[in-house]
Amino acid sequence: MIIKGPPTSSEEYQLIFQWLDERFYYSIGAMAFLDQTQVIDAEWQLLRLYDPHNAEQLLGVAVILAGGTCFWVPSKKSSSAALLCTSILELQPHRIVTTAIGRDLLNAQIKQKGRILREYDQWIMVCSRQFSEAQGRLAELSDIARLNEYQHQYNKERSVNETPDWKSLIQQEKVIVLEADEQIVSIVRLGIETDRLISIGGTYTFPAYRRKGFAERILQFAVNRIIATGRIAHLIVDIDNTPAVTLYRQMGFECVESSYIAYPEYL
Repeated sequence: MIIKGPPTSSEEYQLIFQWLDERFYYSIGAMAFLDQTQVIDAEWQLLRLYDPHNAEQLLGVAVILAGGTCFWVPSKKSSSAALLCTSILELQPHRIVTTAIGRDLLNAQIKQKGRILREYDQWIMVCSRQFSEAQGRLAELSDIARLNEYQHQYNKERSVNETPDWKSLIQQEKVIVLEADEQIVSIVRLGIETDRLISIGGTYTFPAYRRKGFAERILQFAVNRIIATGRIAHLIVDIDNTPAVTLYRQMGFECVESSYIAYPEYL
């Protein structure tokens, strides 16, 4: 049984949130998105799949911003899970973030609705250790020009089109930088937060300063800040990004799950 729309009661909201929390390594996006939808005006949709034989047994949850991102957490492959996938595709999200189970379901269902333009298999990695060699600082408003330069190069190298609100991110203490030769050479951004985890993303070192240890030191600084809040550092990295995966493993990040991101195109 698939239900669409906001939770029908505070009890159902708690049931959904608890179900996601039990899968916190790979539901961080859905949990944060579900929390945000309670306070934003943007059009969004919550889909949840219940066991037809047990009205309180969830089998999958998807949170979708209209025309935007979908965070989808399925529990297992089944005909019911395939129906939930179909319902997600009817809302035409431009990006779907899910698990390996969701990947297999999506690839089976998308053929009737369109195609996948780009897709990435990824590792979910976490770290809870502290580092003594960490270096970095929080970004300041005066850094925005260099951050814009970083974003231009990052977008070009990663084939993305991100346009961060640097002023807001700096005010939220979400941007960390590392300097050398009197300029910023490496950047890390903090992302989604839950009670258990804080995500790390957008890690970048300018080409002339690579392979000199800057990425490791700024990542250590970011992890130290996260651990100081009593939470765990969380990141997602493309499986085929061998240099990054090797660096994270050397730092003590542990691979705990796999993830999948797809960019569909609809008929």
